[in-house]
Amino acid sequence: MSNPVPRLRRLLSIIPLIRRRGGVSLEELQKRLGVSKRELQGDLDAIMLCGVPPYLPNDYISVFIDGDRVTVDYADHFARPASLTLQEALALRLALTRLPVPDEGELFEAHVELLDSLDKLIGGENLSSLEGRIDAPKFQPIEERLRIIDDAVRDRRRVEIDYYSPSSERVGKRTIRPYGRGDRFGNQYLVAYCERAGALRSFRIDRIADIAPLAEGPSFERPEDFDLQRALDDIGPKRGEVKPVRLRFHKDIADHVRARFGGTSARIEPTPGGDLVVELHAGSLPWAVSQALLYGELVELLEPEEGRRQLASRLRQLLDEPEEG
Repeated sequence: MSNPVPRLRRLLSIIPLIRRRGGVSLEELQKRLGVSKRELQGDLDAIMLCGVPPYLPNDYISVFIDGDRVTVDYADHFARPASLTLQEALALRLALTRLPVPDEGELFEAHVELLDSLDKLIGGENLSSLEGRIDAPKFQPIEERLRIIDDAVRDRRRVEIDYYSPSSERVGKRTIRPYGRGDRFGNQYLVAYCERAGALRSFRIDRIADIAPLAEGPSFERPEDFDLQRALDDIGPKRGEVKPVRLRFHKDIADHVRARFGGTSARIEPTPGGDLVVELHAGSLPWAVSQALLYGELVELLEPEEGRRQLASRLRQLLDEPEEG
């Protein structure tokens, strides 16, 4: 079973390596990283998906390949040192306090130094006013999650997970019987029998905040006809579940829309005013709603009508307003 941690570390090392050298050959990158040409291309493709809101073309990291040489260009937001707002500084400090940091050593010293710098930026009055009012769930280290999963698969032991559902945007507890894990669409998935759903389900491991083995109860038997690869291949929308979606994007982001959806199965239609109407097929309406929320006032969800209602409901929730009717 593959571990996603090495790839994450590799991705984090590629950008400074290329940037510091002003460009690196593909062959040298392969040797330095110890990956195949296909894996390297996948890593470079993944880097180009990294950006910051509102995700316009100049908000992404660009990767350029000229012959055998690779260079990168940061988004405009990375061109100068970040100037944090109070909310950003508080969010960063909260995230830092949840990190599993050792009690001594270089990492501990860097952690203390960062917190001290943020405290000076935030100011004592702002910090004291929030004391005891905010907290955040602490995710287990990925290595620990993978170890518990692999042990549970091997020993046929039930586990309890705290799982984030993107459709409901909530974290809930589930008791599951892990059958196996593997890669799908560049993510690690755990395939398991969910006792709450009473059926086989797949769980993205990076959405599991916490996992713990259950001491009570007997071990379970995995079905003899279970095929992990077949289960992984089934992840994603099925035929008949795919829904047509139409989105109207503002002309100001037309180039970005063409770059994102061009070359895919999506159909792009320009309007007389310069806007673009994109017709595509989505596996779920929540995904279409998320796309509309992602681009804010620069996009309008035209169809389906149910998607428009869900979007209106989400916006009312964000504004903390009661629903109509």
